[in-house]
Amino acid sequence: MAVSSIDAAASDHQAELRHLSVILGEVPPEGGRPDPVALFRSRVAQHGERVRALKASVSPLFVENSDLAAYAATDGPLPALILVGDNPGRREFEQSVYLCVQGRAGAMAHSFFDGIFGAGSFRGKVMVLNKSSFHTPRTVGLTEAMRGDPALAEAIRRDQEENARLIADSVALLGVPVVTIGMESGGTTFQSFRKTLETRYRALGNPPAVFQGKRLSGPFRKVPHFSLSKIFCRNADAAWNAGLDGFLARHAAVPGLRTENGNVSSKLLLGLGDGPLLADYLDRVILGNGG
Repeated sequence: MAVSSIDAAASDHQAELRHLSVILGEVPPEGGRPDPVALFRSRVAQHGERVRALKASVSPLFVENSDLAAYAATDGPLPALILVGDNPGRREFEQSVYLCVQGRAGAMAHSFFDGIFGAGSFRGKVMVLNKSSFHTPRTVGLTEAMRGDPALAEAIRRDQEENARLIADSVALLGVPVVTIGMESGGTTFQSFRKTLETRYRALGNPPAVFQGKRLSGPFRKVPHFSLSKIFCRNADAAWNAGLDGFLARHAAVPGLRTENGNVSSKLLLGLGDGPLLADYLDRVILGNGG
């Protein structure tokens, strides 16, 4: 009997999931199908346990994102996308929540995604992770901490590697896109994160990402930070500027959307509460679909 292309695709997907389950050490019984959602929830739970152990045994400056507990729960939500920052700052350390709403950047991110997914939906739609779980008031302090204590530096490097593996695994299991906020330069501070993310992603077969039914050209995007509204502004990246200009051209009828500097007015964009307009910015500019 001939095998349809749909059946073949489903079979290939099951083979990919089984391969991933082997990597994760949770092989389903013979004849059983891997459950990507259960594997994802298990991975998130392991992540929380690992960071809590680092906090208890290595340094109290390792910060767990307590928001992730909901994704680990059996009946919890599933994220639509992953946001990745550098490392927890002061408010994140105090709240044990990454990109918390009490900070300016966090408040803007919450407002943006709540406008798309619905009021109060940020915690159930956006999974926030960091390259490093180690808190410093400023990212530059992470480099200094690693220079001053070899044992701590090794713990920070291994933490970065595990964070990268969770991100790559989440792409493979759920097909979610990953948006890194903050145009981090090459440097060495996050070298372990970058190398491990690339290696893990390749080992998983370069899995695709889908957002709202649309397959993306690639699952990873690096964009400016929400801090100081940079994510709505022009910068030195020509491709980013082209996407932003395209968005403004499509919505030229919205008065005041374009600022005098050619940026998008974050105050107006967020203040309008126009879900489709915000969704278009996410799709076309942030995710780069036809920007």
